[in-house]
Amino acid sequence: MIILDSNVWISYLDQNDNQHKKAQKIMDEIDCNIIVPEYVIIEVCTVLLRKTNKKIANGFIEIAFDNQNTEVLFCDEYFFNLFVNNFKNIQNKNLSFIDTTLLYLSKNYQVITFDKNLEKAIKKLNK
Repeated sequence: MIILDSNVWISYLDQNDNQHKKAQKIMDEIDCNIIVPEYVIIEVCTVLLRKTNKKIANGFIEIAFDNQNTEVLFCDEYFFNLFVNNFKNIQNKNLSFIDTTLLYLSKNYQVITFDKNLEKAIKKLNK
């Protein structure tokens, strides 16, 4: 199981994105289930709504919830507190709350991202 960062989903669904072909290639090569954290859903829908349109944002929701190859990861109170503490303890100002959440999840899942700062942090954490 893998997790795709918001930027991969956005590039995949926005045909005008400069990394669309790269995201398309990643999606074509995935041969396992994709975990979609609820925070990623929020971020992807927000950005797609601004960059493209409501139809594409809604299409992403359908992919996340109605596809047998995707599984939504909901955050309960325990994990939310864990993610908050993780965010507070990471001293990298280049990582957003969602980035630090994905960084934490990278301990158990492969995370694919186009974000160089997050990618570097994941490699450092999982050496």
